Amino acid sequence: MISEIEIVKAKINDVKKIIEIEELSYNDPWPREIFMVDYLFNASSDYFVAKLHGKVIGFIGVWYEGKKLHIINVAVHPNERGKGIGTSLLLFAISLAKELGYEVVYLEARKSNISAQKLYKKLGFIEVEELKGYYQDGEDGIRMELKITKEEGN
Repeated sequence: MISEIEIVKAKINDVKKIIEIEELSYNDPWPREIFMVDYLFNASSDYFVAKLHGKVIGFIGVWYEGKKLHIINVAVHPNERGKGIGTSLLLFAISLAKELGYEVVYLEARKSNISAQKLYKKLGFIEVEELKGYYQDGEDGIRMELKITKEEGN
């Protein structure tokens, strides 16, 4: 993992870079308008960016849903993959959920995205549901979740 990486709450000027990373990362990216509306108007969402030497190289988006933290999106710039940045972003979100006293962190992955599923499983996520035709292009998804355990002494 890169020790100089900094994860901070995204600012409005970071949204352009978030969209760029999204478009470089997925065949079926979220439309730009969805990011803007979610960032600007959804009080139940937050975006965080991973920065290296001040440059945005990855991001994670979360929705706060009762006692659950929903990871809605995570991506790392293609030139920066394989360095532990995605793992750092996910661990950041899990830590955020613990801080907020949440009981579950969950996310969805494409059934074909085996590498992402392996990463999520490595971090303790388990498959809880298959989602038929979940993605816009008709691909099935898998919902995975991580139960947050109450730590001793808290």
